Amino acid sequence: MKILLVTCLLSLSVSAVSASEPIDWDQNTASALEDTFIMEKNFVRAAVEVVGLNLLVWSYDRYIRPGGGAGFRIGFRSWEENLINGFEWDDNNFNTNQFAHPYHGSLYFNAARSNGYSFWESVPFVFAGSYGWEFFGETHHPSMNDWIATSVGGAGVGEILHRFSEMILDNRARGSERTWREVGGFVVNPVNGLNRLIDGDASRYHPNSAERFPLNYRSQMDVGVRQTGQDKLWDSDSTRVFVHFNFDYGDPFFGDMNSPYDHFDLDLQLNFGDKSFIGEIETNGLLAGTFLSETDNATHILAAWHHFDFISNNQFEFGAQSLGGGMLSRFETGGGLEFRTSLDLSGIILGATSSDYQSLSGRDYDYGPGFTAAFSAEFIKNGHQFLTVSHEQHYIHTVNGNRSDHNISISTARATVPLHNNWSVGAEYQLMLAERLYKDFPDVSSRRPEMRIFATSLLR
Repeated sequence: MKILLVTCLLSLSVSAVSASEPIDWDQNTASALEDTFIMEKNFVRAAVEVVGLNLLVWSYDRYIRPGGGAGFRIGFRSWEENLINGFEWDDNNFNTNQFAHPYHGSLYFNAARSNGYSFWESVPFVFAGSYGWEFFGETHHPSMNDWIATSVGGAGVGEILHRFSEMILDNRARGSERTWREVGGFVVNPVNGLNRLIDGDASRYHPNSAERFPLNYRSQMDVGVRQTGQDKLWDSDSTRVFVHFNFDYGDPFFGDMNSPYDHFDLDLQLNFGDKSFIGEIETNGLLAGTFLSETDNATHILAAWHHFDFISNNQFEFGAQSLGGGMLSRFETGGGLEFRTSLDLSGIILGATSSDYQSLSGRDYDYGPGFTAAFSAEFIKNGHQFLTVSHEQHYIHTVNGNRSDHNISISTARATVPLHNNWSVGAEYQLMLAERLYKDFPDVSSRRPEMRIFATSLLR
């Protein structure tokens, strides 16, 4: 729960910075930056911090964590047994495996990223750190699902937190503003915050990083109520409050695709009175992109993506780490009207979703690889997104859990009407369908509609 609250706070911190310091960056502004700060690589410190993170977590689990202790009495005997046994699958709850582990992986990632390494150079540190924990940090046999979720999910989450912290920090600020920016940056990216304290960068007046701001940036917040139903919307269990944040970092149509995650979008939803306080985290990071064609009215980009999905509520659980590719298109019809589409096909490296039957794994969800096909379209008028429609089709073949195949679709339609300044009102309808085909049990079909009514504020 503490990790969940920290994640909520970091999102609010970034939103606050965006709202209080709006910046209009274009290519000319970016190219005119002078005296930017470039960090040298420090392998020894990065490696020490990865090992130190494992020692810190182990110390907490061994001596402080309630119910811990015995499972963390490690030594040569447990290490030998883990190496001989190899990977298996664990029975931890969904939120731990699909959210807490990727967050832990983000700390490994930023141990390297904050020591001068690029995105791709930081990825091996995540795999190595997670591997070290699985084999040498606990007596439980190494978990394959943990290693994948921590490493693949952690790289994406880590890069996003790295970029958010860069936006919050300002090496040229002074006084109380500098103090609060350092505190906010530490909350978002603790490993980088520690290194800034060690190096004296937290108080030293010096140039900012060249990648501090993207050329384009947009964030908004929805606050409202959501009503969910079983099969029919009017068969609602209750009406609950929710807060939804959307961060759109960079714009590939205006040049933000020179390096991984120059463009990404993040959706974070907080559900009140539901199974999980954090009900949804979805990230789509652009790994690489190239222009296919450009005309006065249409632009098409071939894109490679890194996806992280986490959905947890009373009726549905879904999580996945995916890699894929697709096409982005932008059309202009004049009069300030813009139309954008996205088509994506991705391979799910490891997905997790709810199961209707308890399995020998001890979990209430199944694990397996699969694929995703997704399409979205946005209608924009003078910068206002007044209509958005999307559809995602997921398939997971279970390799651990009940012998099954899961077909999941998520369809969404969202409309907003501008009111005054940066405020709008809107409604969103979402329909989740699941077809779960079991080898040893009766098949199950489920239908989960949801309606949301909200006020939305454009923070940047």
